[in-house]
Amino acid sequence: MAPPADTNDPRWQLTLQVVNSPDFEKSPRLRSFLTFICELELTGRRLEINEQQIGVNVFGRHPGYNPGDDSIVRSQARFLRQRLEEFFRTTGQHEPMRIVIPKGSYVPVFEVTPAATPEPLPSSEVANRPDAHSVEAPGTNLPEEMANRPTRRRRIAAISFAALLILALILFLWLRRDLPIFQSPEARFWNAVFDPRRAQVIVPADSTLILIEELTGQQVSFQSYVSRDYLVKLALPKSVTTLTSTDLENSHYTSMADLNLVSRMMRVPQLKQLRAEIRYARDLSISDAKEENLILIGGPRANPWVELFAAHMNFYVDYDWRTKQNSVINKAPRNGELPLYPENASDAAHRVYGLIAFEPSLDREGDALLVAGTSSAGTQSAADFLLSGRSFGEFLRQIERKDGSIPHFELLLEAPSVGGNVPGSNIVAYRVAP
Repeated sequence: MAPPADTNDPRWQLTLQVVNSPDFEKSPRLRSFLTFICELELTGRRLEINEQQIGVNVFGRHPGYNPGDDSIVRSQARFLRQRLEEFFRTTGQHEPMRIVIPKGSYVPVFEVTPAATPEPLPSSEVANRPDAHSVEAPGTNLPEEMANRPTRRRRIAAISFAALLILALILFLWLRRDLPIFQSPEARFWNAVFDPRRAQVIVPADSTLILIEELTGQQVSFQSYVSRDYLVKLALPKSVTTLTSTDLENSHYTSMADLNLVSRMMRVPQLKQLRAEIRYARDLSISDAKEENLILIGGPRANPWVELFAAHMNFYVDYDWRTKQNSVINKAPRNGELPLYPENASDAAHRVYGLIAFEPSLDREGDALLVAGTSSAGTQSAADFLLSGRSFGEFLRQIERKDGSIPHFELLLEAPSVGGNVPGSNIVAYRVAP
């Protein structure tokens, strides 16, 4: 992007200082967002600053996309406002000017920072002021006054010292809640998943995709899913008389197990403060997947974005088109483990399998959380383990590092299914990153 005509403009220089600061180094899209709108503002093209133009030029949306159906610009604008506030509260607190993006607008405003409180005048200047000698002279009872000064000073010092101790104790107790050493393993885990320095996007499964594959009898590849070619070339069988390709293209179905997990996850304290975005799998883009902390729900058949992480995972939920069976593949079985954990309808125990994977993000700058199962009941078993009871906390205590950080891991669970519900689950196997 070309800079404004006047590169000496202090407003442009401030823009470059902000986007090149450590506060923005892990957010390339926020840097592009801020640079784009500031460049338009400083070159007299304010009317071009709108949601449509930002979506196309910054986030790679196609020119005819509907911002009403895609909230990427609005959600990223919220993160950009938060990041700017943080920058000018810390790193840029002494800058003579600040950048503000008012709510309801994408036009940047360059505000002059209010002047600091004037410093007190030197004593020589005070002495020369006309009113400098208007203060009355001290009284004549100096010996008694001087005798009382040490006592007063000791009393004031003792009171001040006690007050400082109380304030220090209050401050310590307030800060300790945010120190990793005082946090539970679950809190440390969720703090990593919901990192305030990055955007978080929860992506439920695309159940419409499974419906399309069942109707057409053809598997949709990841490339076709991302480009949406499968919707353009959709050929429904003649037996389907009332359903059209347009109906399926406009449908956004997901499972109740996924919605239940999203609802419970939205109550996690760390997420309450950040307000992560919920996005349908079909509406996610490659750039979103690379630059955000993703929470992917469902296996690769219903959520193809899982395939981006598959190469680095040991456990993987797979669907056998020949047997019409879901199973978990164990790429490198250890002693006592099986290479395959199928969900078999004829199994008298009605065993289902759930998978929780905490992986590095695609750009290796953040983290991703994958929750899947061999069925809705399997996904429920993973969700229950992740969000309720002591079992997850005990597992994290078992794998946490000496410094208290939580390593990346994969966790395979087995649970009995009773009428589609799971009363409890057991750990079958797990892997921990070095």
